[in-house]
This record gives sequence, C-alpha cells and structure tokens, in this order.
Amino acid sequence: MSAAFIVDAVRTPRARKKGRFAKIHPVDLFTYPLNEIVRRHNVDPSWVEDVLVGCVTQVGEQGWCVGRAAVLAAGWPFTVPATTINRLCGSGQQAVNFAAASIQAGQYNLVVAGGLEHMTRVPMFSDAGGEESLMLKHYHPDLVQQGLAAEILAQEFTVTREEADNFGYLSQVHAKRAHLEGRFKKSIVPIPYKDDSGNDHVLWHDDNPRHDASFETLQSLKPVFKEDGVITAGNASAIVDGAATVLLASEKALSEHNLKPRARIVSQAVVGSPPRIMLTGPIEASKQALSKANLLPHQIDVWEVNEAFAPVPLVAARALRIDQMKMNINGGGISLGHPLGATGAMLIGMAIDELERSQKRYALVTMCIGLGMGIATVLERV
Repeated sequence: MSAAFIVDAVRTPRARKKGRFAKIHPVDLFTYPLNEIVRRHNVDPSWVEDVLVGCVTQVGEQGWCVGRAAVLAAGWPFTVPATTINRLCGSGQQAVNFAAASIQAGQYNLVVAGGLEHMTRVPMFSDAGGEESLMLKHYHPDLVQQGLAAEILAQEFTVTREEADNFGYLSQVHAKRAHLEGRFKKSIVPIPYKDDSGNDHVLWHDDNPRHDASFETLQSLKPVFKEDGVITAGNASAIVDGAATVLLASEKALSEHNLKPRARIVSQAVVGSPPRIMLTGPIEASKQALSKANLLPHQIDVWEVNEAFAPVPLVAARALRIDQMKMNINGGGISLGHPLGATGAMLIGMAIDELERSQKRYALVTMCIGLGMGIATVLERV
C-alpha cells in the first residue's frame, strides 16, 4: 500500500453568522483556500487529479456540485474534476480520508480535499425533509435532532451543567491564547470582504471567539433544547462560515513536484453508532483508528475531538482515557465555531499545526456525526 502524505492545509478564518462573509458567495469563498494551497507550493492546478469537497447543506448556492463549481470559479483548467461529499458534520474529514485512501490504493498521486459551509447564505436545515421518512420513523421512532441527543448524552453519561460550562469556558480560554500567540497564522488565508457600506476590509483571524467570556457568564445562560437541560449557547458549537483545503500527495508526487510533506495519514475509521444517542461515534471510531495504527490512546500527543456540544469531548475523554491537557488545546467548535462541512478539514490542519509547534509525533482527529456515526483519522508528523 502506498503512503498518503499531507503537504499542507489552508483555511479561511471562521466568520460569525451574518457577519463578514455575508456578501461572499459560497463558491467564491472556497476559491480562496483552493488557490492558496497550490500557490504556496508552486503546484500547477492541472497536476491535481481530483478535488473532493465536503459540504452538508447542498442546496441553493451550495447545490449544483459546489466542488466542481469552485474549481471552475477558481480559474483552474476544466480538465480538473471535482465532487461534493456529504457525511454530515464529518464531511470535510471524510473528503480528506477518501483522498488518502485513493492515494494509498495507487489510484491518485496528487489530490486536493477539503470542506465548505456558508451557514449564513445557506442556513442549517435548509435541506431538511429526510426525517419525515415513514420507514425511518418505523425503525427508529426515538430519533431526535442533535440538540436533544446531546441532552440524552449528558444524562446517560452523567455530564453536569457545571462540567459542560467549564469545558465551554476553557474552549474560549484556549482559543484566546492561540489567537494571541498566532498559532493559526500559518494555516489561514486572509479573506477580503465588504461591509454594509461597501467599504473594503480583510479578515485574517477567526472572529467568533468571545475573548471576554467568563464561567459566570456561561452559567447564567438558559438551556436551549430542554427546560432543565445542560446544553446552552455557551457550551454548544457556534454557527459560522468557513472553508478549508488539504493538499495530499503520494511519494511519487512528492518527488516529481519537489513537495515537502508535513504529515502522513496513518489510519482512518468510520463507524455507525446508536442513532438515538447519536453522538458517541468518536469513541468507537477512535478505537478502530488506533487499532489500525497499532497505537494506544496515551501515545497520541494531540487530540482534536470536535466540540459539537461540550458533552461529546467530555464523554469521549472519559471512555478513551484522554489526557485533557492534550485535547482541543487551541479551542474548538464552541469558541472558534463549527462550519459543518468544513470543520473536519480545519481540525486536520489544526492538529498538524499543533504537532509542529509542540514538536510531537501523533495526532488523532475525530468527530461525532448526525444520525449516529463517528469518524477518526490518525496523523503522524514528518
């Protein structure tokens, strides 16, 4: 089996909903990281054999194969194909995993993968309707939407409101430190935008984190999904706009195009998990990815467990015995935001950045996924 390497990972800043990216079409937003990742490494776009784009809400401006539209909008040769992938919240990570698997199978040598979600212009649940299936209701009558699933998770695994709020607060603290220390600068491509008055600006950093957040403020927020519940706006992921790309290559492509890899894809896994509770997938997916890599949890130096809701990483950390000093140490979905289809690709880039900053070896990225699934990827710094 061939090895699959990550040459680089590039992303836009995460922008608050109805904020700085509101006037940018989703296709146009994706062209920025798409063009930046090849520009940085003097890659002729015609060398890219495929572009795989994760996107959850594939309707309206994100319909009509948004991946292919972005390749054409970026000015790339029409000979470069593209596709759009939907594994719900795991879409961007799945795009990277599919690209890696194709390289490992010897079918591709140079691929761009990534993700996109413009949650301002294409709101979450714009594609709703599948849940009305009578057969789905027949086999899974207790299926609920994710917010209530997070409440079930918290109840069944005894995650308290205080624990969830403390985790949400730490996410803000970690994101603030990462911003002040410039930990994301290597991966972010600045995005030009216009304000409501038509004036030109550039966004070069994530604008969602609340740097003035306090534990007391989070404690004062009301539950969103259940009157006496645990989940609030302060311990759940934020709605933001963003896009990300990852350049993957085989050993042959590295040599032919004089590319230097930053990381190697060691293993990957995707699993189904109980749909009622929906959010336990990262546990089994991580176990399978670790087993394939012949690694144990304590050997992972950097953990990125998507912060869809605070109970998700808290429960995963308990089950996998993760040292929380290694988990989400630069913030996550709660503070930075969770642009659905883009998040997985962003987390892979964050993990590689942190491996390099800390001079560590292994990272594991994992996400919970709607309807009960989980995805995981193990990376090795090279």
